[in-house]
Amino acid sequence: MRSFRQWGVVFLAAILPAAMAADSGQDFASGQPDTSLTIYTGNFALVRKQIERVLPAGAHTVRIDDLPATIDPASMTVLDAEVTLLGSHGFRSYQDSGAGPGASLDLDIEVEKEVRGLSLAYLTTGVSWSADYSLIVARDDATARLDGFASIVNGSGTSYDETEVQLLAGTVQREGRFGVDDFRFERSVAEMGAAGPGAEEAAFGDYHLYTVSRPLSLRAGESRRIRLLGASSIAMRKEYVFSHQIDYRRPYPEPLTQPAAVSYWVERLGSGDFSETPLPAGRVRLLQEDEEGRAQLLGITAIPNTPAGEGFRLNTGLAFDIVGTRVQTEYERPSSNIYESTWRIELRNGGERDVAVQVLEEFSGDWRIVESTHAPRKLSSRAAKFEVSVPAGGTSVLEYRVSVRT
Repeated sequence: MRSFRQWGVVFLAAILPAAMAADSGQDFASGQPDTSLTIYTGNFALVRKQIERVLPAGAHTVRIDDLPATIDPASMTVLDAEVTLLGSHGFRSYQDSGAGPGASLDLDIEVEKEVRGLSLAYLTTGVSWSADYSLIVARDDATARLDGFASIVNGSGTSYDETEVQLLAGTVQREGRFGVDDFRFERSVAEMGAAGPGAEEAAFGDYHLYTVSRPLSLRAGESRRIRLLGASSIAMRKEYVFSHQIDYRRPYPEPLTQPAAVSYWVERLGSGDFSETPLPAGRVRLLQEDEEGRAQLLGITAIPNTPAGEGFRLNTGLAFDIVGTRVQTEYERPSSNIYESTWRIELRNGGERDVAVQVLEEFSGDWRIVESTHAPRKLSSRAAKFEVSVPAGGTSVLEYRVSVRT
C-alpha cells in the first residue's frame, strides 16, 4: 500500500539550502525557470525557483519576473552560498494577457565568484491543500475499505506547469503582514498520512512531507485531487454512547430522554502498513450498502492528525432505535459540601440486533460511586463508564448512586 521512505530533518529552515543549492545551468534565454512547490494547509506555499543566468563576481541588480501577484516580497531569499542578498526593491504587479496576473522584483546581490544561476525561495498565499477520506463500511460493521486523498487548490492567480509538488501536513506558525492579507498561522504538531501510488512520504522534523511522484500542472483557479493511500480491509467496531453532563449539586425534577450517539472505533494495533501510517487531519465520509446493495451515506465527520499506531473514533450521528431516559430518583445533601443522588437510566432498543451501550457519566469535585447495578470503569478524575447490554426489541436499566464532595 505504501511507497515511501522516512528520514529525519531538524528544522523547517534546514530544507532550504539542501533542496535549493545553486545549479550550473545554461544561459537564461535557453529554457524556462525550474520551479517547485511545498504546499501547506494554511493557504500558502513555499516556492523554489531556479533561474539560469551567468553572473560574474561583483555587485548586481537582477530583475526577477514571472512571480505570483500574491507573493510576500519580504520573504524572498537567495539560497546560493556564493551570493549575498543585499536588498530588494521595485516590486511591480501586472496583468499578462496570456498568463494572467504576475509580478516582478529587483534584487540587489553581491556575487562572491561567478555563478551560472540563482536559487530563490519565497512565500505566496492562495495555494493550499487538505486531506479527505472515503470509508466504505461492511454490512457487519466490523471492517471497512479506506481511501485517502489530497485536494490541492491553486487560488494564487498564477499557473504552475509540470511542477514538482510537495505537501506538508498541518500549519506553520507565522504572524504579521503576509502579502495583501493578514494571516496568523497557528502552531501544530503535524502528522502526515501514508503515501500511496501518487506520492512518497517522509518524516520532516515534527511534520510529515509528501513528494508527489510525478510533476503536476496546477492551473490558476484550479483544484486537483490525488490519491494518497488505501487499505482494502481495516478493523473497526460500532459503538453506541449515551452521555450527558449533569450538575450533581442540584435536583432534577424532570426525566431526560435522548437518543444514543453512534460512532465507529478504528483500531490500529499491531504491524502492517495501515497501523504504521501517520494520518493527516481531514474530513471522513462513511458509506455503507443497504440490503439492496445501494451505497448510502452514514455520516460525515473528521479525524485529527493521528500518529502511527493510534486508533481514532468516527462520530456519525444519533441512533434512531436506541434511546434512553435518565431519571434522578433520589437527591440528598448530607452536609454543606457533600451531594448524593441516585440515578435510573432506562435504555430501550427498538432494533433487530442486540447492542452494547456505553453510558458515560461526567462528574465534578471529589466523587465516588457508592453502589451500582453495573460495574463502573473510572476513565479519569471526571468521568466513569458503564457498559450495558440491551437486547433487540427490549429494555435494560442501569441504576447507580454517586457521592460528590466539592
